[in-house]
Amino acid sequence: MEASVGEPFLLSSYTTSKKNSKSSKSSGELPNIYASHHKAGRSSEGYVTVAAQGDGVHVLDLTTLHPIISHTLGPATSFACPPVTRSQLQSANHVCTTYAAIHSSPDISENEQNRTIWMWKEDLSSSVADRAAQKKKAITLPHHISRMYIEEDQHLLVTSPQGDVTVLRDDLQIQATHTSNSEVMKTFVFLGKKCTFLPARSGPPPATVVVSLVSSNPNVRIQILAIDQEDQFHELGDIELPIKSQAFCDISFNETGFFSVLLKTGIWQSFILKPTDDSFYLNTLENVQLTSLSFITSSNGAETSVISLGSSHVLLAGLTGSASNREVVLLFWDLSFSVLLASRTLALPPNLPGGNVSVTLIDALSSSNVLLLLSPTSHTSDRRQSQSQSLSVSSVWVVPVTVPPNSSIANALGRAAAAAPWLVTGHPPDDLNDAEKTKLLKEMRSAIDRNQPENANVVFFEWEKRAVPEDSSSKDQLPDASPVYGYNFTKEILNIVLQPSKPLKTVYSSKIVLHLLEKKVVSTGMLEAGILPMLRLRNDWKSICLALTRVPDLREVEIVECLCFVLARHRHALRAASLDTMQVDSAPSLDDDTPTLHTFLSLVLRYSFSSIPLRVAFRRYLSDADDVVCLLEILDAWIGQWAGRDARLLPSNKTIKKNEFGIYVMKLDSKESQPDIPSMLQITTFLQCLIDTSFLNLIQTPSAYRILRRIQSHIDPEIKYIDQTEQLRGPLELFAKAQAKAIKEAKAAKEGVKVPPSDRRQRKKLLQEQAGAAIGLYQLEELTL
Repeated sequence: MEASVGEPFLLSSYTTSKKNSKSSKSSGELPNIYASHHKAGRSSEGYVTVAAQGDGVHVLDLTTLHPIISHTLGPATSFACPPVTRSQLQSANHVCTTYAAIHSSPDISENEQNRTIWMWKEDLSSSVADRAAQKKKAITLPHHISRMYIEEDQHLLVTSPQGDVTVLRDDLQIQATHTSNSEVMKTFVFLGKKCTFLPARSGPPPATVVVSLVSSNPNVRIQILAIDQEDQFHELGDIELPIKSQAFCDISFNETGFFSVLLKTGIWQSFILKPTDDSFYLNTLENVQLTSLSFITSSNGAETSVISLGSSHVLLAGLTGSASNREVVLLFWDLSFSVLLASRTLALPPNLPGGNVSVTLIDALSSSNVLLLLSPTSHTSDRRQSQSQSLSVSSVWVVPVTVPPNSSIANALGRAAAAAPWLVTGHPPDDLNDAEKTKLLKEMRSAIDRNQPENANVVFFEWEKRAVPEDSSSKDQLPDASPVYGYNFTKEILNIVLQPSKPLKTVYSSKIVLHLLEKKVVSTGMLEAGILPMLRLRNDWKSICLALTRVPDLREVEIVECLCFVLARHRHALRAASLDTMQVDSAPSLDDDTPTLHTFLSLVLRYSFSSIPLRVAFRRYLSDADDVVCLLEILDAWIGQWAGRDARLLPSNKTIKKNEFGIYVMKLDSKESQPDIPSMLQITTFLQCLIDTSFLNLIQTPSAYRILRRIQSHIDPEIKYIDQTEQLRGPLELFAKAQAKAIKEAKAAKEGVKVPPSDRRQRKKLLQEQAGAAIGLYQLEELTL
């Protein structure tokens, strides 16, 4: 499928006068219009809900382009955020429920401003008189409102500018509230079952995931909050970005964890949020720097907007040209390859002033469209512009888009020339303060050229002391979130230190490489030949071992190549030893820094690899059956250690402790929770890939029969044990939920937060789960043919 951006067409327009907008000026500037899109049962394209300041709320059918619901509220009513609508088919009735957050109105007091939600429930199948007789319902929340979201399970989710999150039923009854005290810049809400970036140990997929971009002076942080089926909140992560909050312009985010941050300077940074067992880490992609867009020179973030189209596809809308002859440009990018896939230009409507225009993109991808909102901004210093804004028009446009299901190099080939008019030539800087970095790179390159790597080390670490704040070490920051590093800057340092084009006999020091690896800012794509091959050529095995724990995107073929090198040294040492000492369990001594096979294989198994490229690497490098047998001997010894351990269903006193809230929890740093060998899952996953690619060679090697039978004798009892313990999952799940609830309530009690009691439906659901857990030997099996 080829990406495309169709010709935009006008959906609706609304006249806004300065008189109508006076009510919204008391607490800052509000956009003239808001809009949201949602699916509808009887409309293939869905419905668009629009809130026009000083006008009212209107619901339009995107199929017929006609309004189906209108609530005119008068010129004194203003809105705090986009309204939302839920469409339901109830037998022969088509019921629409519309929610609007009221910023100010004569019907609410000053204390209720920006905290009130109005709800209208209408049956589109009923008569006009019955629909007109419907009364609105109102509720006042304990916090201000910045955004509302409709969930699939009949819930309404409301966020505040300070990071508060409230879950309400469809009838506006408050279910739960999570309080916060942060300055939220933008919020995204996703279905938990669609999110692929959640940690593996976070349990079953939550009902909803809330991702908030928070200003934490001077930088930006990403906070991730999960809401389970019982409307309980769980904080999953808090990650700092190497971005200054003052430079932030807009951000796009999707369910895969890919997000891009657009800065006011035109720098567009891309990241991938990936999971670990119980946390997250950031994978930084190469940045691009935009040009020819008006927001770069005016520093007006309202003149541009970005929205995710899935995968690494992002749509950008901005203004070009001079103030007297401006156009709206729509750019469809694939940021994983930094290419422009499609573009479209729209002439700025004549009823909009050329000076100050707000551009906003709204997701409507369920209908293969994107909504484009164009409206004037009220601040201006020119008298003629002020006169033209006294009666201006805001409009909602529909932009048809064709989005490929995934990012692929096939769609990116041949697209480099299309992006040239919108990109700055050369490498963009990583941040605004790059003068010292340029000086540092020049001094380091000069020291390395003179074969003085120690001088380069001194220059680098002195620069870091000046660049990193003195109190940064006391903050709870992730190593990969250090604001002093960027992709291109780290890439230049690695190329200077490792010198890929220089002979191997040149003097080399690994201090800087080890430091960058510790900071988790190194990516394998920063070196054309890959980070592991270059480190192996420099015989820097300490850095290689550290890279297996600090670099998240190592290629499986590079890992297996290093493993085969260690394996060859291991077998060579065994052959050189006497016959009495040729035992697999004995670790041969090597004459350099090469790690033992047991140590390196343990690091490889603990690394998060993919099975398919691992099999490809095995076929390429492990063609000798004797090499495979040597690895199988070690894997069999580890499986035997796991099989020989006692089956402990209850933790010992050494593995539990009381946390800061007085609740017993497992010790994550205990020896039993962190075994000295890889886990059984890691061993069996690696073993399966190894046998899949080598089985034909192994069955032709008689010496392999014994080890294969022994592995089978260890694994068969484990499978039976897993089948037996799996039956405990249902009954023990209640205790796991009770433990999580106790920790949450203890934390809330210590912080002085009141936890809302569970309602009747939750108690009934809990009783049903308890009754279902006592079924006993009866089982229900489903056979799918």
